[in-house]
Amino acid sequence: MQFVSRCLRIHVRTLVTCILAALLCVATPGTAESLVGSDEKKEATSEPGDWYFFIATVNVYPRLESERLIKKLFEPVLQGLAPGHDGVYTVSDLRDDHGLWPPHLGLGLNLNDKWSVFLEAGYTAGKVRTKTDDRSIILLPLHTDFEIKRGALFAGVGVDYFPWGMAKQQDYHGLRERLVEIRPFVGTRLTVTRATFRAKIKLGFRPFPNFVNVELSDAWTLPSATTVAGFDMPLSKNTALTVNVAYNYFWDQEFDFEGWAFTIQWKRFFHGPKLRGAASR
Repeated sequence: MQFVSRCLRIHVRTLVTCILAALLCVATPGTAESLVGSDEKKEATSEPGDWYFFIATVNVYPRLESERLIKKLFEPVLQGLAPGHDGVYTVSDLRDDHGLWPPHLGLGLNLNDKWSVFLEAGYTAGKVRTKTDDRSIILLPLHTDFEIKRGALFAGVGVDYFPWGMAKQQDYHGLRERLVEIRPFVGTRLTVTRATFRAKIKLGFRPFPNFVNVELSDAWTLPSATTVAGFDMPLSKNTALTVNVAYNYFWDQEFDFEGWAFTIQWKRFFHGPKLRGAASR
């Protein structure tokens, strides 16, 4: 655990240093820039710069191993009491149906033609519910009301590296030109997530009152690190499409939250001057 903590501190230091260096570069214009004429400045600000905004959605596949207890312990009891019971629908079932798509947005900066840093944040919450009345072995209807609600508020920093440079910010005509300019990247993210969980369980034989009426809840603050590989495809002079695959590593509750993730992201560049060293794009 001490080794993991040291690795986390090293990652944080590296990312914070990159971001501070980027901000310092932006805040300290070169002497030559002060000599640029007003017409050239106007032309420069009409071109896409290095700051960008993005919105994204992520198809996540957390392990959710704690929900296996529902399948192993709870459902056999229900099916013993009511053989026609079809089972309880859980968040892990929603995951297996490719239904977990938390959104997020962020702000980033291209330091040069190969390095990009950014901040991102998002929130998602949802619930699944199974509510049935099945004929029981004692002939009375077995009423089942099982609800699970999960939520996550997350924020983090990230850095991406483009070994062959970034896609050119220019006008494109047709799909072929865009495909030719696809550029792969690798990266990492450090994120803190506030995760919440709540479950409500009600069981009873109708028309009698419920003999089970339970509510469980919990919450965690979870740091995580993510490794990423993907590509950028330009859509226009000012926009790009990002697709990546990632794996999320958690320091706590990893049996529930670790897993693969697939991201689709739309990126929009702001107009303005470019940083030094980025003029080749």
